[in-house]
Amino acid sequence: MHKKIHLLASAFVALSTVMGFPSAQAQTKPILIGQTYVQTGPLASLSPEPLLGIRAMFAAVNANGGINGRPVELRQLDDAYDPAKGAENVKTFVKDGAIGVLMPIGTSSSIGAIKAANELKVPIVGPYTGSGPVVKPTEYGFPVRISFDEEYNRIVNHLFTIGLSRIAFAHNDNPGARSALESTQKFIAERGEKMAGSVAIKNDGSDAAERAAELAKLKPKAVVLAATNEVAAKFITAYRATGNETAFYSFSFLNGQKLFQDIKKDAAGVVISQVVPYPWNSAMPVIAEYQAAMKKIGATEFGYASLEGYVAAKVMVEGLKRAGANPTPESLQKGLESFKTLDLGGIAVSYRPGEHRGLTFSELSMLKADGRYLR
Repeated sequence: MHKKIHLLASAFVALSTVMGFPSAQAQTKPILIGQTYVQTGPLASLSPEPLLGIRAMFAAVNANGGINGRPVELRQLDDAYDPAKGAENVKTFVKDGAIGVLMPIGTSSSIGAIKAANELKVPIVGPYTGSGPVVKPTEYGFPVRISFDEEYNRIVNHLFTIGLSRIAFAHNDNPGARSALESTQKFIAERGEKMAGSVAIKNDGSDAAERAAELAKLKPKAVVLAATNEVAAKFITAYRATGNETAFYSFSFLNGQKLFQDIKKDAAGVVISQVVPYPWNSAMPVIAEYQAAMKKIGATEFGYASLEGYVAAKVMVEGLKRAGANPTPESLQKGLESFKTLDLGGIAVSYRPGEHRGLTFSELSMLKADGRYLR
């Protein structure tokens, strides 16, 4: 499945300038949106699934006549998880006429992108991170997901509620994951305890077994993760091999389906924070819409990450609909801020002048022995 997603997402990158455009719109000037994302490097695995959801949304919009008769064109550039390159890409998009930036992938990319977007006064919607520097209120930043702080606070609150207060932390050695560690330490301290310990794992996972053995010696009752799928899979497998029993909790970037494919029974019982609803619940209008759009582009596997990409793109589209027949960065900003609280089909996003709240949604899901989720 993962390989298929990679192929679909790669095709999307290559064909993004023409995707889904009806022939009748061929002579209509498109509305240009930019996206800087991680295509290369050790964190490239973050990108394919959210990109797939974005593709599904824009293909559906363009197939239905675009926005005010104009197709949406998504132009993409690789930043290799480098904040300076992310900023440079945003400047390139704006120079080329982009009126908005959508979902930079990952913390470092988003930090660079949001800095440039605020300098150039162009709205940036739905960064694929909840890191503090990215979700901090700015005039042109429009986060969609809840912050990492909120995710980890809810995880820690749950652990204390069920009586697990000896908590350790394992994370990728990068800025976004380190900020998650600091947040979790703070939330544990607020409840009168100290974190049992933490380990930083190389982004390629090459020292995961060593770090797992190190943390297992501390005998925590719960290990909270801020790690990519590859790193989490290696770490959890190595930790289970030590024979120490612990509960694993992860923030939302962990793809449970992929984790189960990689490590099978070792994935059972892992609890993952989710920042968008259950992607298989077609009774919710936004999920039914997402599933139909995914099927139309040939994507038959649903998941949380592609749903988040779809929702972020939907937020951008709703802003564009309110931005007038000839949208500009300024009118897009005003369009987004006109939402107040907008129902997207079962979940609501809140933006108003001076307060860009986004969603408040989250829930915990547990992987079962067959790889499906228990909510």
